[in-house]
Amino acid sequence: MLKRIKNWIGRAMGPGLNSADLEAVSGWAGAHGLEFDRLADGTGFALIGTVGGLPWRMEQSPAGWDFIVGAELRARAELGLPENLAIMLINRPLKESLEKRVYEQATHGVQTTVDVDLPEEARWLALYDQVGWNTAPLAFWDHYALVADNRAQAQQWLDGPLMDLLQAWPNSAVQQATPFILQVQRGRVYLRMEYPQPDVPTLRHAVAVFTQACVSAQSLDKG
Repeated sequence: MLKRIKNWIGRAMGPGLNSADLEAVSGWAGAHGLEFDRLADGTGFALIGTVGGLPWRMEQSPAGWDFIVGAELRARAELGLPENLAIMLINRPLKESLEKRVYEQATHGVQTTVDVDLPEEARWLALYDQVGWNTAPLAFWDHYALVADNRAQAQQWLDGPLMDLLQAWPNSAVQQATPFILQVQRGRVYLRMEYPQPDVPTLRHAVAVFTQACVSAQSLDKG
């Protein structure tokens, strides 16, 4: 009986989490006006908040794609943005890995289009151009790549507070090789990243990055 109880507790904590981790996350969330909830299947937790009066949700759970190992953070905000906004920021090693998969599929198979089984992020790399500008630090472009339908909107979204936050992760948990994706699409803002260590500083910064991405997206020129 004791063994079964221990196994159940282990599943309820989610990947890499223990009771102390959850208490720390819950305490931080409550102190910052966020709702904390454990996922129904016991594999992780969720944070719920608002930005500009509109709801967002971030979950820590097992990874949904094979390019992320272990646990991940997934966030989504329904902002009612114009449907034509299409911007994706991706860490450069992941971009190169996904492009390699697309190339290998195209050269080793008979299909002439990108396979629907590939991650959506891989299809974005085939659909949209990479954009950049020389006023951004070179170190930033070494870490990240940006693809977009409209370069001016992408620059307006990224320049300023969002770019500063993306260069200021609080510890070594998020490195250049850590899978990271931030998107504006279908009227929403999304974040997806590997969460290699269940620590509050990384989570706190991920929330700051995501909510700033939402604020910046809401202020975009819609033309």
